[in-house]
Amino acid sequence: MEADVPWFPCWGIKLDINEKDKSKLVKKFLEIRPNNRWLLLSKYAAGGERHLWNTWYLVEENFNENSALSKNPDAEFIRVISGTNQLKTAFKRAGLNDDDSEAWLLFLPEKIENLDFLPKLSIESFTEKAQKILYQIKASLITERPKPTKLGIERLGITFEGNQDLINEDLFISHLAKSSLPS
Repeated sequence: MEADVPWFPCWGIKLDINEKDKSKLVKKFLEIRPNNRWLLLSKYAAGGERHLWNTWYLVEENFNENSALSKNPDAEFIRVISGTNQLKTAFKRAGLNDDDSEAWLLFLPEKIENLDFLPKLSIESFTEKAQKILYQIKASLITERPKPTKLGIERLGITFEGNQDLINEDLFISHLAKSSLPS
C-alpha cells in the first residue's frame, strides 16, 4: 500500500495573456521573488506530488554531497526534473517557453537535517508570499494539481511508446536518474 504524500508547495497559475515574451515575465519574477527557493516551472514538467518531492530530495542530496551542477536550488531543480546535466536543455524542457500559458509557481522547502523524512510545512507560512508574487507578475491561480501527461513526457524528452493510458508518475520519477548521467 502506498503512503499518502503531502502536497508539494506549488500553485498552478495562468500567465498574463498580454505578455507574449516569457523572458520579460521571468525577468520580472526573478526581480520580485523572495529568494532562489521560488521558481517558475512549465506546467508539463511536473508529473505529480511524488515526482516533485523526489526532485526536491535529489536537489538537496546534490547540495549536501557538493555534487550539484548549478549554484542555486532553483536552477538545480529545473536541471534535475528535466533529466539532464545540461542547463540549456533543462530550461528548454522545464522552463517557461513563449507558447506556455500556464505554469507552476514552486517553493522549495528549506534543507532539513534528516532527508529520510519530508519537511513538515505550514502552507500558511508561504501562501501570502505566493499570492504577492502572482499579483506582481499578473498571473491568476488555477485549481489544479500536478499530474502525469503525454505532453509532459514529450516536453521532458522521456522516451515512451506505450499506450497513453499507461503514462504514470513513475515514468517521470525514473527520468530524474538521467540528470546524474554524464553527457
